[in-house]
Amino acid sequence: MTRAQKQYLLVEPVAKTPYPPLGLMKISTYLKRRCQPCQVLATIGANIPKSLANPHDIYVTTLFTWDLDKVVKTLQFYVDRYPKAEVHVGGIAASLLPDHIQRHTGITPHVGLWEKAEKCEPDYTFAFERRLNASITFTSRGCPRKCRFCNVGTVEPEFFVKDDWEKDISPALPRIVFWDNNWLASPSVGDDCEKMLRLGKTVDFNQGLDARLYDEGAARMLGKIRVNPIRFAFDDISCEKHILRAIRLAKKYAKTDIRVYVLYNFNDTPEDFYHRISLLNKRGALAFPMEYRAPTALKVRFPGKHWNVALLRALKLSVIFYYRKGMITESRESFRSIYGENAKEFVSKLYEIYEYDKTLKRPAQ
Repeated sequence: MTRAQKQYLLVEPVAKTPYPPLGLMKISTYLKRRCQPCQVLATIGANIPKSLANPHDIYVTTLFTWDLDKVVKTLQFYVDRYPKAEVHVGGIAASLLPDHIQRHTGITPHVGLWEKAEKCEPDYTFAFERRLNASITFTSRGCPRKCRFCNVGTVEPEFFVKDDWEKDISPALPRIVFWDNNWLASPSVGDDCEKMLRLGKTVDFNQGLDARLYDEGAARMLGKIRVNPIRFAFDDISCEKHILRAIRLAKKYAKTDIRVYVLYNFNDTPEDFYHRISLLNKRGALAFPMEYRAPTALKVRFPGKHWNVALLRALKLSVIFYYRKGMITESRESFRSIYGENAKEFVSKLYEIYEYDKTLKRPAQ
């Protein structure tokens, strides 16, 4: 590092997903363009890079709110270690609970998207210890649905299209992962599909497609693209007919695994949840249970009005013990063995799992 060269540090406090922090990757590009010469370094937690001397700025990202205790410790560590550096924090958890971070660290978080960095492509030289095999991008931000259980509206309050998402694609990576909250709601779906066809890469709409908007036309259009897998969300029993149609059309046109995020612990009952996962199982779709948690820095579980701690714990354990990658198997025989023939048996089996787990004296999760 030359005498005039500024150093910047990008920090991911907790690495819990297979994907690196896209926001920090974009900030890296922004910093390298804005300040020359400069050196940008990246790390996870309090692991200080060997070449780090006196950073000018430190950027810390956040993801899950229940990991904010680790975020706070990370922020305090860098504030104490480098008192002359300006420490910034942003991301999803910081946007949802900014007062918590400010109260415990004195740092005012950036809430929402940082537009200057948002306009930059990701710096794929930083994978934050992941084996990256896909470009990551958004073709749109926000979501017009405004569902009561969803926090997208806090982080991305406006729904808008990003016409220049192609700049985020690395020629060296074989896949594209789209993180759109509701891609099918975009008026640019047709143009996006043409770009995807031209790029010729396998794509994954990682946040799921809106089954209510997945009609014959959308299914036929997506059938021309290498989508693998195809994902939907079954958030509420009222969406049943849309999910069934989406599965039928996906089997007709997509010819790939069908994976469905199944929300629970919001306004559903355990019996309602059983009906939805059983329905998916019968149709040969892989169910991916997603527990609703209100934004909180506490690690304890908060059951919905129809659930309790025992049922939530047992359901989580059943997925961990019996299923690879958290997806409920397509085998009907296995499904019945684990979850029962009906909703009453389902609840009974969950209590059996919970009681058995207590005998093992496992630490609470």
